[in-house]
Formats: sequence, structure tokens, C-alpha cells
Amino acid sequence: MLIARSGWASLHPRPFILLAASLLLLPEYGLHAQSGVRGKVVVPANDEFAEELLRERSLTRYEMHLHTSGDPVQPYRLSEKAVIYLESTAAASAAYDPPALHPQLDQSQMLFRPLVLPVLRGTTVDFPNNDDLFHNVFSYSQPKEFDLGRYPRGHRRSVRFDRAGVVNVYCDIHSYMYATILVLENPYFAVPGNDGGYTIDHVPPGAYRITFWYGRKKVSERPLLLEEGKTTVVNFDY
Repeated sequence: MLIARSGWASLHPRPFILLAASLLLLPEYGLHAQSGVRGKVVVPANDEFAEELLRERSLTRYEMHLHTSGDPVQPYRLSEKAVIYLESTAAASAAYDPPALHPQLDQSQMLFRPLVLPVLRGTTVDFPNNDDLFHNVFSYSQPKEFDLGRYPRGHRRSVRFDRAGVVNVYCDIHSYMYATILVLENPYFAVPGNDGGYTIDHVPPGAYRITFWYGRKKVSERPLLLEEGKTTVVNFDY
């Protein structure tokens, strides 16, 4: 029995096969060409807040522990104390899966490293202790309150951050130790390289706010409109 087929598609099936195959190869974030932002941040060579932190640490009674390994204290790199991130101005926010690999807020040489850690909401952060003494990591910040208790070198404890916001982290034993965890609603953030350059790729086009965070505070914030398929340049000075 013959089945009659009508229309252009019945005579020319190959273009439709190619179209279907090309749709399967499109990125998972949709049909629109993605946008991006890049730029450079410039900060003073004289890092006052980091110098103050090191000075406070040198005055504590635990300072002798720093010299047991013989390793000099490493200054903070720009990538450890600066973050650039985007916030959507849309009313609703998309859901994103947190990374399987846990980022770390390290405790080393009686300092938290990095000073600023950006994470996606829902991410679990590990807090390893790599010092030859006990630390006690805690926070009273509204997005996430926790107290990990005291634990020694070679141990780590973990916290999941389910609410967006700024989480200030301290050590109950060493009062000068602090760090900031920025819990963000989307994965469109970057830490600059040590030359100040940064890039945020694969961003859906639309209206955003772009923010530069440095040390313990938000330094600059401005509106940003990303056009489809284009990369916008945004520079920051501290």
C-alpha cells in the first residue's frame, strides 16, 4: 500500500534533518547568542587594609607559630581580594546548579585565604586548617550563621550556603582573622588576574548591575546592558 505525502518537506527531507541536527548542537543556555563583559581593575600598590591585618597578627601571642615552618608570609594576591559580579535586574532569577567541587576558604599562616570568596548560592564551602594550632571558624551574618568549633591542623569542616548575601567570617581564637564570602544568585562572576584583567563569558543578554568588590567592601556598582552576541568592556579603579 502506498501512502501519499504532500508538501515541500516530503520532497526535500535533507534540510529538515540538517536543521534538527543543528538545534541539537546549540548550547544548553538557549537559542540566543550569549554576551560577555571584560575589563581591568586598578588598585593602589600600597594595600593599607592588608598591611593592617598583618600588623595586627604580628602583635598576637600566637605569632611564634608562624616561624615553625620557616616559610615567609605571602602577601595577598589581587585574585584573593577582588571580585567582579553581575546581578540581574529581572524580577525572577533562574535556578543554577552549584559546583560539585567545593571551593575552599583556607586557614594558613594564621590568615584566611582568600580574603574574598565568591560562590554560587547552594554551594558547599570547605574550611581546611593548615596551621599548627587550632582555629574556630564562625559567622553571625544573616544569610548564614554557623560555628564550626575548634579543630586542629589537617582537619576540615564544611558549610552549605543556601541564601544569597554577604557572609563575614571570623576565627574565635584569633580576633584579627576575617574573610568575606559573597553568596551570589548566578554564576556570572570572576576574580581578576594579578594583572587586573577579568572576563565573564556566556552571559544571557539583558539588563544587569555590575559590581566591583575589594577587600571588605563594595567599591563600585553601575548599570550594565549586555547586547546579544557582544562583549562589553568595563574598567574599575579603587
